[in-house]
Amino acid sequence: MEDLERIKPLICYNMIFDPDANFKTILLRDLIYTPDNVEKILRVVKSCGGKLRLMPPSNPLGQMVDMAVIFECPNGVEEIIGRKIEELGVCREVQIIKSLDRRVAINPFFPIICNGRRAVIMPEILYGSLFEGMRTRFKPALTQIFLYQLGIRAGAELAQLLMGILEDYKDDIVNALRILFHFGRAFGYNILGRMKILDEREIILEVIDGWEAKALKKRYTSPQCHLTRGLIEGFLSKVIGGEWNVEETECAAMGFERCKFIIKRKAE
Repeated sequence: MEDLERIKPLICYNMIFDPDANFKTILLRDLIYTPDNVEKILRVVKSCGGKLRLMPPSNPLGQMVDMAVIFECPNGVEEIIGRKIEELGVCREVQIIKSLDRRVAINPFFPIICNGRRAVIMPEILYGSLFEGMRTRFKPALTQIFLYQLGIRAGAELAQLLMGILEDYKDDIVNALRILFHFGRAFGYNILGRMKILDEREIILEVIDGWEAKALKKRYTSPQCHLTRGLIEGFLSKVIGGEWNVEETECAAMGFERCKFIIKRKAE
């Protein structure tokens, strides 16, 4: 995982705003999802003068999917493209979606399903306001307790969501933590940095680009990843068992490059 510390971020195309664009969207229902059929659709768009911008399927691993084809073209050309795709016979229905604003394209597939459960995408301006808002409206001690306890519960729920993967790691704290941070990386919460195992009861963990600290913009003099601390604790208690104590000693909200956590198993 250390090899993946610094890689260019994924640019998400769930929504595009381009003031100079004239976006058109065609929805293909029950498309037989094969490379050959996708290539045929691309050729139709290109041959009619369309400029493809986005082509998401409802299920990248599915054999029969809905697919949105989002492209730029002069007004009226989308009707020609739609008819020609319909003539291919590769899907049940071709539907032209009328856009609210020609400058905006969205991925129409919602909700997002992860491991059978709904997930949402939350931009930093929203979760940053949530974290900052608590600190400006509540006393610091109350904010810390609330986020920490919330994290403990969320960590236990996340362990339950990932239980199918974690079955083989009930006695392996290192790889259990790696799986936790695999999930965190996949959904944009944080990146696992270095992990130092002092003994079976104590681990030092470094976290890069943690969502909680990064949203607070280096404005604090004490560690602020209360939700993350609780999440690690709740996760380990559910997966490994026993009681754990998670202390943050360095935090990006204080200006450090990384957040550092000391994870200790409490004596039984």
